[in-house]
Amino acid sequence: MMADRIPDPLDAALAAAQAQALKDAQARGNGTVVPIRSGVAAVPDGPVCVGVAEFLAEGDAPVWVVGGIVQSNYLYAITAPTNHGKTAVSLVMALCVAAGRPFAERPVQKGRVLILCGENQDGFRLRMLATMESLGISLADLRGNMFVLPQSAGIAYLLEQIKTDVAGMGELTLVLVDTSVSFFSGDNENDNQQAYDHARYLRALSMLPGKPAVVVNCHPSASAGKDHSRESCVPRGGSAFMNEIDTNLTVWSEGGNAEFHWMAKKRGPDFSPILFEYKELSIEQHGAKVPTVVAVHIDEDREKEIRMKRKQHENRLLFVMLRNPEGTIREWAYEAGFTIQSGKNQGQAHVSMTARTLERLKEYKFAERSKREGWVLTKAGKEEAGKIH
Repeated sequence: MMADRIPDPLDAALAAAQAQALKDAQARGNGTVVPIRSGVAAVPDGPVCVGVAEFLAEGDAPVWVVGGIVQSNYLYAITAPTNHGKTAVSLVMALCVAAGRPFAERPVQKGRVLILCGENQDGFRLRMLATMESLGISLADLRGNMFVLPQSAGIAYLLEQIKTDVAGMGELTLVLVDTSVSFFSGDNENDNQQAYDHARYLRALSMLPGKPAVVVNCHPSASAGKDHSRESCVPRGGSAFMNEIDTNLTVWSEGGNAEFHWMAKKRGPDFSPILFEYKELSIEQHGAKVPTVVAVHIDEDREKEIRMKRKQHENRLLFVMLRNPEGTIREWAYEAGFTIQSGKNQGQAHVSMTARTLERLKEYKFAERSKREGWVLTKAGKEEAGKIH
């Protein structure tokens, strides 16, 4: 017989929050709320420790949904600023898993995919059709292997119904959540308790039949866009969310191309950054051609070309910073020839391109940013700039 239960201080707060969530859900007629945490027994009847041999024997071998990147039963964020392509890249991943096609030349575990589509269902539908066309995937390739939840609501309200629906689908391999904020059940993303609860509800999806990998598209902290810095590309809101996920994958766009990698937290082996480029495709809907953008994996030759162009930009910026160390980002942009090539701002300084190039120079330790002097070349940066003619 188990000993009396010791009250957990979080239980009362969670019970109150779940009671209110249940009341709200029932008022809307849209489901029930399940607990995400329960108390623990004070003292169990028998031993709780096991020998190391028994402990090691119980482990399961990792099952890779996407070879070396995404593992089953793990919770991932894909964090990127708006318009950097997190939805485009994650949709390529989801379609490749459902159809059994390699993702960026990496093997996948073919299986059922569930997409929780909480943002702009019409736009997502259009992009899915365009990405299918880009990948050469037909509806027949997906039949029985891809399902969509096309609404936005707190995951706390939806979880029980999702479990019921999945029981009729069969085992899942991947769950894609687009986006985290669309399924947030609380009222304050910055509250650590609410952020933790949200992450735990999302992790509960990884315990669905098949123990799928769960990939959640996230908006970043405000500083990522403001500072043009991928180092700030972490999920916005309470830090408890970041603490709870297994890996923070990122998509960082620059000049029509995007790098898929990770930032700040990674469980599992490292992998080399994967490059995508964005292409516009037009899909016919209701008798009219409607444009949208898809992500396309870049092959080695194209990747080499892009990296050479980036190096040219870096060298030009190093040279002008050495020649004009007191300049502003806008002045350096003009001097380096970084100007906007089209649109109403054509000919103006391309400040964001210059800022992104500065961030790369910072990664190479060729430049640094001080609060007093702003961007300056390091000793190594001055030496590198001195080699440029």
